[in-house]
Amino acid sequence: MAAMKPNRGFTVIELMVTLAILALMMGLGVPSFRAFISSQKIKSGSSELMTTLVLARSEAVKRNASVTITPTSSTAWNNGWVTSAVIGGAATTLHNQDAIAGITVTTYTNATCTTTGTVASIVYANTGRTAASTCYKFSGASTSTTKCVKVDLTGIPTSGTCP
Repeated sequence: MAAMKPNRGFTVIELMVTLAILALMMGLGVPSFRAFISSQKIKSGSSELMTTLVLARSEAVKRNASVTITPTSSTAWNNGWVTSAVIGGAATTLHNQDAIAGITVTTYTNATCTTTGTVASIVYANTGRTAASTCYKFSGASTSTTKCVKVDLTGIPTSGTCP
């Protein structure tokens, strides 16, 4: 009597059940993952602007010169921004921020984020203060998450929830 070898591998039914469970888990996980990615982009964008504002303020005081932050393309802040200072008569780029895909930046002409308007640039004087208060609301299409970055006349930026 010959010993029978045990069967190795998976049956077609086991494979089909495993694939069905995997497809179900992916179907449930992907939509929430998209919202998570979108909210992380919003947080990242607002954090990048906060970092740029702190850098510009400290550079203005350190260099005893005005430092300007302007959007890369016209007044669309979601396309990125450039931080520059005029040193010895020549403009010097201090920081370049690329666009962050999937976010929208709404600008406000006051620090309470209530009056929408065009903000062409942020200028820090050599004292570290700004001439105008502004607010930037970061939002995305696939999430209800929003973050606001506010700059008041003292020049100190703050980040938090939007009104």
